[in-house]
Amino acid sequence: MIKVIKVGFLILITFFYSDNAFSYKLKPFEVQKEENTYPISLYSYAELSDLGESNLSFQEFLTRENKLNFKPLIGPSTNLGFTKNNYWLRFRIHNVTMVSLQYYLETARPVTDLVTLYLLTEGEPVKEIENGDLLPFSAKSVAHRKIIFPLHLEPGKTYNLYLHYVSDGEVINLPLDLHSPTSMILSTYQNQLLNGVFYGILLLAASVYLLFFFGMGNNSFLLYSLYVLSVGLLHMSLDGYFHQYIDPESGWFNQNAILITASLSAMAFGRYAQIYTNLKKLSEILNTGLNIMLSSLVILLFFIVFYQGGKLYYYPVVNLLSFIGLLILITAVILSYIKGKKLDVFFSLAIFSFTVGIFILIFNDFGLIPNSFITKNGSKIGTGFEIIFLALAMSNRIKLLKTEKEKHQEIALQKSDESNEIKSYFLSNISHELRTPLNAIIGLTQSIKEINKDKTINTDLDVIQYSSLGLLGAINDVLDYSKIEKGQLKLHKEPFDLGKTINEIAFSFGLQAEDKGLDFCFNNKNLISQHIIGDKNRTVQLLGNLLKNAIKFTPHGKISFEVETIKLDQLNILLKVKIKDTGVGIEKKKLDSIFSSFIQGQSNDKRRFGGLGLGLWIVNALVKLHRGKINIQSEQGEGTSIALELYYNFPEPNKQNLPYDFSQAGEFDLENKKLLIIEDNVLNQLVLKAILKKWHNTHFEFANNGLEGIELLNENDFDLILMDLQMPVMDGYEATQAIRAGVCGVQKSNIPIIAVTADVTQKARRKVFEIGMDDYMTKPVEKEELYNKIKNAFLNLNENSHFHW
Repeated sequence: MIKVIKVGFLILITFFYSDNAFSYKLKPFEVQKEENTYPISLYSYAELSDLGESNLSFQEFLTRENKLNFKPLIGPSTNLGFTKNNYWLRFRIHNVTMVSLQYYLETARPVTDLVTLYLLTEGEPVKEIENGDLLPFSAKSVAHRKIIFPLHLEPGKTYNLYLHYVSDGEVINLPLDLHSPTSMILSTYQNQLLNGVFYGILLLAASVYLLFFFGMGNNSFLLYSLYVLSVGLLHMSLDGYFHQYIDPESGWFNQNAILITASLSAMAFGRYAQIYTNLKKLSEILNTGLNIMLSSLVILLFFIVFYQGGKLYYYPVVNLLSFIGLLILITAVILSYIKGKKLDVFFSLAIFSFTVGIFILIFNDFGLIPNSFITKNGSKIGTGFEIIFLALAMSNRIKLLKTEKEKHQEIALQKSDESNEIKSYFLSNISHELRTPLNAIIGLTQSIKEINKDKTINTDLDVIQYSSLGLLGAINDVLDYSKIEKGQLKLHKEPFDLGKTINEIAFSFGLQAEDKGLDFCFNNKNLISQHIIGDKNRTVQLLGNLLKNAIKFTPHGKISFEVETIKLDQLNILLKVKIKDTGVGIEKKKLDSIFSSFIQGQSNDKRRFGGLGLGLWIVNALVKLHRGKINIQSEQGEGTSIALELYYNFPEPNKQNLPYDFSQAGEFDLENKKLLIIEDNVLNQLVLKAILKKWHNTHFEFANNGLEGIELLNENDFDLILMDLQMPVMDGYEATQAIRAGVCGVQKSNIPIIAVTADVTQKARRKVFEIGMDDYMTKPVEKEELYNKIKNAFLNLNENSHFHW
């Protein structure tokens, strides 16, 4: 009954609360277009009222609005400090255009408990949208770690917006940024880049020194790793990643994550520094003070876990204790220099970096310094440098420990073997984790390049894309290294145009050679110009590694690339490749071991030329999978010559369903076909939207998970589905099985379904076809491949057959 009354009240507001009836006369912000590449701050158009502990409903707020004390915001990101008060913010937006516009409103910090948006305009029902850290991630208005509200603005209308902010004592910041779809992509990409570097440093540092702990058994390595991990979790909590990935249901852990991780990081760092500096010998007084601080943190953590009533005080207390601990450590560093017991210079630099970062964080939390890009990210930058310097300090500590434990060499060797096993496991897993954000960066960079006209920005985007592709290649090498070690590397035999692929490889590396000032000679003999059966990606990787090495190790001169195809019989074809360079060459004694992992031609090649030393090792493994042969001849200072033979198959004579390259005409037209895209990641949605909206006669809709996709398919007609695999609520596998089982009707059970995923494992690929999907492609999405997959799926549907090889 209460809900019915509430709805009725909101309807009355719709009809009687016209634009002229609003009690305040703020100038509305006039929206004119969607192409902004930077977010627009609306703080100068907004007013804020502090209602203290009064938690009013929206109806009660409206009845008291004229009596409340509203004040203008003082800056683009007003800091309200630690607070449990209820705040209401109001502003207006006017769409002056004649078309509907889609915008996104970003406000508050990701850890703000609850933010409610009320959107009012004449002639429409009141729209209420909730967002915040207390909601399950799946219930957020936009599937994003930040607090973002979607705004659909009808032409010519003025919208009155109210925001209600609720916090349990954490700091409330009030950015009020209006994003166009373009600026949303750009800002998200920038955040991804910064966060990717930051969390990558933390994860690598923690993992590597955890390995050293297992290998050497020194507690300082364990404490350092625990500190880095707790710092990472703290920043993940502040950035909203904890809510998104670790506790998406926003349970007790998520609601207390900041306090818990802040306490743990302060304890871990304090104890680590206490051991590293040997504080007890340096100063008994400082050591006692640090012990009191650590004990206080333990008591505070106890209260955080078992008594929720003091949250308003817990936030400033944990900041204050961290600050006291920092002062003790700064004093210890200064005292060590006074007494002539100088600490490691990198440790001192780490304390300095940490000091700068913690001062920025604490002063910002207490509202003593204004918000800006530096103050919002200063702690993260300072912490990143601190971790790097601590890692260097720990490296020096390793040298000392190594000298001290020479007599235990046999035991250390055994522990090193265990460490290598853990390292192999770590490399395999970290490679998978890094591939997903890299795929998003590559895809979004390409999408932005296609819509951006600024040559300077496009040049920067090229650098980002080349760097990302290089890093992705290195990650793929690490993945392949792990697969080869476990005997899991397989070839995916599919039809592809060998001649076209070879020409593309020659063109790409010809440009790279030209950029380096080298002559590049490409010669083909009887190069076949038809589809064969093989693994295109592995062919590109194999030849690419050889050509990349030739260019890398050739300071000047030329590269020759010669290919020849020989038809052996009706089903088999031989590809012969010769690559010659005039580079530095390889010592004869090194030729026998050149195909070993982590080996390069000369002892100083890693310093001179870089690289992981995995290229030829992976090449050798791929040659064996192709039933081929490779021979390398080289003279130091004279260059290297490589002869390669690879075997492929022709399609079976009765096999007619070879994929046709529809993209070669340069026109992308789906002839009024309608696609259903089931994808939970908003960035991937934006990438696909950027691609598909440029195609002619192409219509599409998005679903955020498999269950939403099935509901849309039940209500509408679609011609094809692009299906992600890993999604909340219902994943792509479950959704496909339900559709094939006839949940959406027998007539829709055979709709073409193409998997679009970042999962490159053989297991995922096999399962895709086992459950009845029609095709499979990996991210990042290339528009030509996507278009060909879709067109071939329609072609095969007309012939009443599914295709896969």
